Amino acid sequence: MLIKKMQRFSLISIAAASLFLTACQSPTSNTITFTPPAPTAQFNTANQNSALLNVFARDLRAQPEISSYTSGGSVIKLTASPSVSQLFQQVVQQDLNSKGFRIAPPSNANANIAVNVKDFYAKVEQGDLRYKISSNIQLEIQVQGSAGQYTKNIGATRTQEGAFSAKKPEIQKVLTETVNEVIQAIYQDQEISQAIHQYAR
Repeated sequence: MLIKKMQRFSLISIAAASLFLTACQSPTSNTITFTPPAPTAQFNTANQNSALLNVFARDLRAQPEISSYTSGGSVIKLTASPSVSQLFQQVVQQDLNSKGFRIAPPSNANANIAVNVKDFYAKVEQGDLRYKISSNIQLEIQVQGSAGQYTKNIGATRTQEGAFSAKKPEIQKVLTETVNEVIQAIYQDQEISQAIHQYAR
């Protein structure tokens, strides 16, 4: 009787230990989350009467990941949340709203704002003792109106070097800084607003 109880206790202990180890060995997320800062532009009531804008974004990159690095002999690919197209659509809509423009569905809009993501990647070079991360984000923003079209290119690059190897935290830091630089360039730009006034009817 005592032996059976001990065997049962041993089985329960082994099962509990297995569950604990499984929980501890849960895979690390391969997603980098981006939270864009709020725009700081002064609201311009004159822009409310100029156009109804439909904003959409397209990811024109060849690959879905935003970076990759090697760890333990395996290649780890990182993705963005939200997706890069959703991220910059949100940013441009926030920017235009803050400047007084009205956003509308395609059926009601008299001008389109196309945000094309041409590059969004952090290249990682790793040696025995040092690493180098080179990030590059390039956007093409188009104003498409009945009176014509305007294109603005906005981008940023950054480089970081360090000791030993680069992993997700280092890559996330560099990409976040690059994203924020691009976002601030969008928020500070006035040429897109001028093009909307010129080409939207």
